[in-house]
Amino acid sequence: MLDDLSLFIAIVGAGSFNRAAQQQNVPAATLTRRLQKLEESLGCKLLHRNSRGLKLTQEGQRYYDRCQPLVRALLQNTHEIKEETTQVKGQIKILAPMNLAIFPLKQFWNTFLQRYPEIELELQLDNALDDLMVRGADLALRVGKMANSAYIQKRLGSIQTCIVASPDYLDRHLIQTPQDLDQQDWLLASPLEQLELRQHQHSHTFKIQSYRLKVNEISLCVNLAEQGLGLSYVPLTQCEDALNSGRLKRVLPDWQLPIRDVYAVWQAQKVMPARVRVFIEELAEFFQQQTWNDTNL
Repeated sequence: MLDDLSLFIAIVGAGSFNRAAQQQNVPAATLTRRLQKLEESLGCKLLHRNSRGLKLTQEGQRYYDRCQPLVRALLQNTHEIKEETTQVKGQIKILAPMNLAIFPLKQFWNTFLQRYPEIELELQLDNALDDLMVRGADLALRVGKMANSAYIQKRLGSIQTCIVASPDYLDRHLIQTPQDLDQQDWLLASPLEQLELRQHQHSHTFKIQSYRLKVNEISLCVNLAEQGLGLSYVPLTQCEDALNSGRLKRVLPDWQLPIRDVYAVWQAQKVMPARVRVFIEELAEFFQQQTWNDTNL
């Protein structure tokens, strides 16, 4: 009925069936049939058609006056929603772990915001795995795949991990095998508490059970490791500069450590606006350009 009402409004606005048919790209015979259907559903005649044109009945005039503003507002809202969905502008609300957003992605935010000046980013940074729908977010960045079929997950890339310590600490503590890790001073970057080391056919699973410090902020662990207070198991993104400058060294560099897959996550049933699609594409490209990205997509 709503479509028939829209056509009725178009007929009155055009002043003739033929002109309305051209404007709506609909055959005139179809307009006549749809108008008759609307009149039957209302139980009254809406307009008369003669050689001089169209004339609204009393009921038709009243119906037009009441419905025309509503249809116009509906069409305007539909146009605005379509524009928001198809154009690369508007707000994107993103959930992300603090250490991921601040360190490896710090250059990405600058590049993206300059490239898309009509997009507004709202970042909510914490390490909690909050539900997107509860937080009203368009997208979340997550380390590790989520076991939830309600979401679509796109792998963006992988971040290497490593065990690091200062040269001074390593001069004072001999670490030659994974078994030596158990007797060390640990700076624990929660939740990175368990790791598996691999070398050829050998593997060793290790869980950090005692520590000098436990904190959910990785950069503090890296900073204290630089000062010689102990070992820390961290993503390469957090310590790459310190390794390159020699402030830190890799511990057991011949052993392979786990990689951390990073995913973009969004609701499966939600229509993705163009601005969110572009954000995901740009972020995936950024990952591919980074030296710390362990594998190619």
